Amino acid sequence: CKTLFHLPGIFRYLQNCSSKSDAECTCKEGYRCSGDGCSRCVRSCGVGQENTRNGCQPCRNGTFNDQPDGSCRNWKKCSGNQVLESGTAAKDVICKYTSDNPTLVTTLPPT
Repeated sequence: CKTLFHLPGIFRYLQNCSSKSDAECTCKEGYRCSGDGCSRCVRSCGVGQENTRNGCQPCRNGTFNDQPDGSCRNWKKCSGNQVLESGTAAKDVICKYTSDNPTLVTTLPPT
């Protein structure tokens, strides 16, 4: 088998080599493949963080990331004073939406 690189602790075999194919490698949990053919493993970033040249960094104020290994995105802008829930590094702002025509809003009687 042709070995592209030694498999130290952060690599694991995805498929062992056989007479018909070379071994395939991937990264252990908590890391993700980077480079051609998974030539290196980099630490996975969790929610509320993004991967930068300096490793995982928390999302700066006004941004969030709700996906592992995702990128920080700007919080949603709510019109006026319509914030229902403030945003965090891991969660977007939730806006409370009101009808443009209050006469169309119906109130359900209590059950």
